[in-house]
Amino acid sequence: MINLRKKDFKKLLIPVLLIVALIIVGVRLLDSEREIIFRMQELSLFLPTRLFFTSSMIYPGGVLTWTAAWATQFFYHPTLGITLMLICWAAIMGLTCYLFRLRGIWQGLSLLIPLALLACLVQTGYWLYYMKLQGHVWVPTLGVLFSLILAIPYRLISNQWARLGWMAAVGSLGYPLMGAWSFLAIGIMGLLGIEIDKWKLAICLLLIIAVPPIMQQWFYGQVQHNTVYIAAMPSFQYGDDNIREYHYSYYAIPLIFIIIALASNFGERLEQKKFLPITIVILFTVIGIWGVNKRWYRDTNFHKEVAMMNAIEQLDWERVLRIMLSQDMGEPMPPTRVMVMMKNLALFRLGRAGDEMFRYPEGAEQQHAPWTVRMTQVGGKMLYYHYGKAGFCYRWCMEDGVEFGWSVDVLKYMSKTSLISHDWEVARKYLNLLKKTRYHKEWAERYEAFIEHPELMEADEEMKIIVPMSQFPDRLDGDNTLIELYLLKTFANGTGTDVYYQEMTLLCSLIMKDIDLFWPRFRQWLNMHQKDENFRVPRYYQEAAYLYIMLEPQRPSELWPGETNAQALSKIPFDETVKQSYQNFMNFNTQCGSMSEDQKAVAFHPQFGDTFYYFYFLVRNQKTN
Repeated sequence: MINLRKKDFKKLLIPVLLIVALIIVGVRLLDSEREIIFRMQELSLFLPTRLFFTSSMIYPGGVLTWTAAWATQFFYHPTLGITLMLICWAAIMGLTCYLFRLRGIWQGLSLLIPLALLACLVQTGYWLYYMKLQGHVWVPTLGVLFSLILAIPYRLISNQWARLGWMAAVGSLGYPLMGAWSFLAIGIMGLLGIEIDKWKLAICLLLIIAVPPIMQQWFYGQVQHNTVYIAAMPSFQYGDDNIREYHYSYYAIPLIFIIIALASNFGERLEQKKFLPITIVILFTVIGIWGVNKRWYRDTNFHKEVAMMNAIEQLDWERVLRIMLSQDMGEPMPPTRVMVMMKNLALFRLGRAGDEMFRYPEGAEQQHAPWTVRMTQVGGKMLYYHYGKAGFCYRWCMEDGVEFGWSVDVLKYMSKTSLISHDWEVARKYLNLLKKTRYHKEWAERYEAFIEHPELMEADEEMKIIVPMSQFPDRLDGDNTLIELYLLKTFANGTGTDVYYQEMTLLCSLIMKDIDLFWPRFRQWLNMHQKDENFRVPRYYQEAAYLYIMLEPQRPSELWPGETNAQALSKIPFDETVKQSYQNFMNFNTQCGSMSEDQKAVAFHPQFGDTFYYFYFLVRNQKTN
């Protein structure tokens, strides 16, 4: 009885350890990638309609991509989505052990496949915004799972001719259903028969080489010749460049099956050497973990960008600011421009930009990617929408939808911009699509109420500021994909009667450091608030006005006609802290007179980094995009 229990324990030990490893992977994913997992479903779309299914089937691998899009929607609840993925990975390991007859310690090699799939997931980074393949997040997992399932009949069939028939059927029918992943199914079947008939490998190669061009010729004329062998595979093509490093995780999948096949065929012989099997398994597992670690995209700014976007979607402006200030792991990294713009947007919506804008890090760090990442893809639509530029938001939504495929995110912004523009039937069209989704029906119903009752937008927390800011004069212009520069120039050169709009013109003239634009915006903004007894001029507006007066004391005053800035200085109620801070800044500048500008930027920052004076003199070369 005791020996039997020990035997059972040994039999269960490896499977239990494998399940524990998957749980650790799931916890790690949810801990570090939760925000990105949620964003993945926002940038995807699944509709339970015949048209959506039919449109998926136009290209090879339609069933796979349709199923992958269906699975991606569950990332709306990251814990649920990752749990489903872990279940699929566990099924993949179980099927691998069954098909290749892995026993004992050799079962540990099955963990290599989920590690490769994990690498495919966590390496995504900014490809999140550029991936054209529908359901790309789930495609590798389901592609491997379906391939293993298709190999089960091959294992169960004993007749060699029947096996060949099944292999041919998978080769011909699998391509329309699974695209290039059907090659993996054929390859697995070839590896299962490697001991019996090595010539079957030639048949596998023949099917892999011949089927795609035949299918393309007969059924998929719209598919380009150079893509028939990678149908339903993620493409990492950016312009003329093919970013090869992103393919490595996918190359690892067939390589792992070859390793497993070799272990299946020669495992019994190797077991005669006591420690060799466990050494081999541990070595490959360590290599797999190292590979995942190498491919894991851990850019701090990318994670902050995504988290800030999710917070803005929920109108949680305070959380946007907390994320901006959250501590980096290791060396602090300057923020990207889209992060700075989201921070400024949050402060504007909270009414605190004039007092807090320069208390946060400034920077123009480029996104860490082997191609030029544009703000039009990363947060551009969201920024245009919240700044009231409905036309530009809709334009980039349309371009993204055509180029990269329709998504929940795109349909949401197209709905909201249509509401702002009073295109009620257009908005209804997009909202009806969103009502068909699993998790966004309530969202669509909330905005649908504005169609019948437009007056509700005036009191809505989200819309009440955006709608007045959208009253731009009609004109034909373009942003040349430079979103920040376009918004800055548009607002800084604009005038309006709305208090929110006018404050944005003042903020933009401040950021542009343009004295000629600042004074008229400041004057009009003061006139709008002069009747408010409790009104005070925010700190940075005071600092800008004081600095500009001190820089040009003999300039005619914009606030008191007929007087110079020097003469009008005493009439402006500047805080004593503003005057003292300016004096301290100039005194310190005298002390640091021999330093270069870069050296001064470092020396001044601890004491003056949160002032407009520092921003004006020492923050340079902020490249907008």
